[in-house]
Amino acid sequence: MSQSVSYAPAAATSSEARPVIPAQGNGRRLLQRLSALQQEVAEIVEEAVESGSHTNGPRVQSLEEAFRAYLQVADAIAVNSGSSALRAACELLHLPPGTEVIVPSYTFVMTAYAVNDAFAIDPQSGALAKGGLIPVFVDIDPQTYTIDPACVRAALSERTGAIIAVHMLGQMADMRPLLDLADERGLFVIEDAAQAHGATYSDPRTQHIYPAGSMGDCGCFSLSDVKNIGSMGGDAGLLTLTTRLGSRLPSLASEARAWRNTGRLGRQRYEHQTWGIRARMDEYSAAECLAQLRYLDSWVARRRQIAARYNAALAGTSFTPPYVAPGRGHAFFNYMVKAPTLEARHLLESRLRAASIQVADTYSVVPDQPLYRQGLLPCRLVASEQAREIARLLVAIPCYPELSEDEVARIEEVLSHCP
Repeated sequence: MSQSVSYAPAAATSSEARPVIPAQGNGRRLLQRLSALQQEVAEIVEEAVESGSHTNGPRVQSLEEAFRAYLQVADAIAVNSGSSALRAACELLHLPPGTEVIVPSYTFVMTAYAVNDAFAIDPQSGALAKGGLIPVFVDIDPQTYTIDPACVRAALSERTGAIIAVHMLGQMADMRPLLDLADERGLFVIEDAAQAHGATYSDPRTQHIYPAGSMGDCGCFSLSDVKNIGSMGGDAGLLTLTTRLGSRLPSLASEARAWRNTGRLGRQRYEHQTWGIRARMDEYSAAECLAQLRYLDSWVARRRQIAARYNAALAGTSFTPPYVAPGRGHAFFNYMVKAPTLEARHLLESRLRAASIQVADTYSVVPDQPLYRQGLLPCRLVASEQAREIARLLVAIPCYPELSEDEVARIEEVLSHCP
């Protein structure tokens, strides 16, 4: 379903001979590069306005079906953010109070917050218990920066109920050992695919290639404006249900659709048959994401092409480019280069800024966040040493399809002069 897009050099303005290269290129998608996409979105939005259906309407349904087909999953449920998708996954799996959910120490904080935010559900009475799920922080693989399956196994307890495999920075976690462990212990596997649209994993057992969000029990996508595809106006998200769930929770899809709509199962506006929150996706976000989905494959291919050029520029330097594990297709939501020392990181960042290249903030280690460090949210910390060391040395390099050839060359020039 991919469509090709050309990338013409960006023209310098008369007032600034060297315009700043943004850290993320989402603002250019409609305004600078893709006039065809801009027109397509405008037409779809106009139809939504005329129909009077602004949330959970036909465009939302079309997006759900398009994602279901693209990922080859059992179902896809649109919600208002990736955070809502994560909370829905934790809540709708009916995990009992006191359940521990294993989370990597290196991720966006909402991966863990969603665990704390979700209701646990008593298996006997069906009663909902707030604060009943506990994130357990484990360390990451030092090469891929994704959750380490060996650390997951070491963290298991009799209270473990689920594992959240975060596909960090655009590369899928090592899913086969996680799924084997889950099968062995009767656990659920939730894929946090917020940064992994277009990433893939080749299962070494079956040789089948799985898109992110299709291999665990359910997948959680963010469709915010900064992601590989996303709504220009704000947040949106998707929860995917895979065939792996089988008959374990046959009513999960209908429960999820009621959950996002304040618990409504029927058409009566003020009858709420079950628990839910307001987490509906609007028709305009769905229209934008539906239009962009056609370009996802070509956009990811462009990201990989740019990443390969950066890799070549870094050859012979002391800086480490992103490692792509065998059998994994990296989507390069971020291109993170690892500095040999903190001083070298600061030097590269200063050189990037001197070349008018914006430097984005990088992720912090989640158990070091104040609410966890000060004991204000329940958690269990197993290990975060690798995550902490890696997080302090990473530098985010602009890597998105809207970069012009001249801009890529400017970034290459800076990288090639790393010590």
